[in-house]
Amino acid sequence: MTTTQHETQSHHLPPEQVADQQRKAVKYFIIGDAVFFACLIFTYFYLRALNISGGWIPSGGKTAASWQVWLIGGLTVASALTYRYALSRLSGGDRVAYATGALGSTILAIVGLAFSIYQLATLPILMSDGSYASVFIAMAAVQALHLLVLVFIGIAVWNRALQSKIDVGNDTHAVVAGYFWNWVALTGFLAALLTFFVR
Repeated sequence: MTTTQHETQSHHLPPEQVADQQRKAVKYFIIGDAVFFACLIFTYFYLRALNISGGWIPSGGKTAASWQVWLIGGLTVASALTYRYALSRLSGGDRVAYATGALGSTILAIVGLAFSIYQLATLPILMSDGSYASVFIAMAAVQALHLLVLVFIGIAVWNRALQSKIDVGNDTHAVVAGYFWNWVALTGFLAALLTFFVR
């Protein structure tokens, strides 16, 4: 089979198969991201337990502001819940309500991203300020990156809904976006919980 023939056949796969491939692709991406996030959590606990010569938070060292951690996590969870509601309206046949909900979810993600950038820009710690500082900054940067990707996804599904490219019979992109939305909300909540209670 030539390359041209293979490309022609791949473009004519049944819609159900294409949808299934897209769902699997997003799930595999989330699994890969979950492994990386789990490594960050392990590193956080490991360095906290090790704490060689008080290197976790050196004497006189500072920590991140708790209100920022919870605010960003809360905005991320609120964004995911709003999108979940939008999906429920789409399954009920209300495409306009879905588009509105997707827009609202995206706006919440944008606000969360803005606060993430503000947090990173105003942190009273540097990577060189001990183990806590280095791992916290890495986790905060990952969360900001998650939110940035989420904003692009949100704009994309909102735009597709406005163009009537997402509806009850064609909702794969909306559903797989929800997978990632839920994952980002989970990581945001776990990061807030971890960095607040374990210092």
